[in-house]
Amino acid sequence: MPKGRVRAVVGYTALTLLCAAATAWCVLTGIAKLNLSGSAVEIRLAECHQEEGGKGGSYTVCSGPVQNTRSTTNARTAKVSYNGHEGETVRAARTPWGSYDVVDTGFVSRSSSILLPVVPLLGTAGAAALTVREFRRPRQAAAPDGAS
Repeated sequence: MPKGRVRAVVGYTALTLLCAAATAWCVLTGIAKLNLSGSAVEIRLAECHQEEGGKGGSYTVCSGPVQNTRSTTNARTAKVSYNGHEGETVRAARTPWGSYDVVDTGFVSRSSSILLPVVPLLGTAGAAALTVREFRRPRQAAAPDGAS
């Protein structure tokens, strides 16, 4: 296999793996935002403050104790990115990487959480198709001497 084709196959394979990881991240985030795991907790926001977000501007981060734990001595503090106010109680679900996402029941939020994984999934399928096409492409026959 020529050097250029090896690079193409490796590049397309890396792109496929990155798109697959993005798809998995979108699916897991959607599961948390929609509370499909059924493990949402209530958090009473005790403190809210603005944090700098770089070029995107600032965003509000609130934290407070988790309300519906079985043991009150083991109450933990959770931190969520939410534009709320102190004293408000919100439902949040734990993501697989340990943070909390606020469970949103609005139509637009539910629709975007369901449809968001479709975009990287299409990218994964396209990159995988390019990988297979490049790998299976027949070798170019060398032109005979003197042929133009």
